Amino acid sequence: MKLKITLAMLMCGIGAAAAAGVAGAATRDSDVRTLAVKYDPSALETDGGARQLYARITKAAADVCPSFAPHLVSRDVQMCREQAIAGAVAKVHNERLAAVYLSATKHG
Repeated sequence: MKLKITLAMLMCGIGAAAAAGVAGAATRDSDVRTLAVKYDPSALETDGGARQLYARITKAAADVCPSFAPHLVSRDVQMCREQAIAGAVAKVHNERLAAVYLSATKHG
C-alpha cells in the first residue's frame, strides 16, 4: 500500500511576499501550495530508504518553494523550504526519517 505526505508551503505568504517585496503578507488556506510525495512505508525499514525519501521531500520543497533567480536562494525561500521539510518529516512520524533529517540539518 502506498501512502502520501503533503508538503504545505507558505508560498503565497512567505515566497510571494519575498518575490513581490511585500513584508508581512498574510496566508490563507486557499493560498497554500502543496505537493504530494508518495512513498512505501516499508522503504522506511532501512536507512537507505529513509535517506531516499528525505531526498524526495527536499526536492519537493524546492519545487513548491522555487527561487526565481537560478543560483540565488533568498532567506524567505530557504525558510519556506525548511518549514516544508520539517512539516513533512513530522507528518511521516518515522524514527529513521527523523534521524536523517536531524543529521542533514545539523549546524556547526
